[in-house]
Amino acid sequence: MLHLVSNNRSYDAETVAAMAAAYDRVVQLARMNGANAVRETLARIILRHIDLCERDPDRLSDIAFRELTRSDRSATG
Repeated sequence: MLHLVSNNRSYDAETVAAMAAAYDRVVQLARMNGANAVRETLARIILRHIDLCERDPDRLSDIAFRELTRSDRSATG
């Protein structure tokens, strides 16, 4: 996941741990097997929310899973 971070960004150890925990949880929940494009999308979702100041790994994984599976679409869409 960290290879997707631009060179001008850095994260402390606690933030990296939150990202990794959220990523691992979603990979398990979604039962992703080798789907590199999907894994990259997941990493980008998590990075976007980290940049929006979300640091809780449980909330990060919930948000990322909903976005990844598109279950967070509004009913008006």
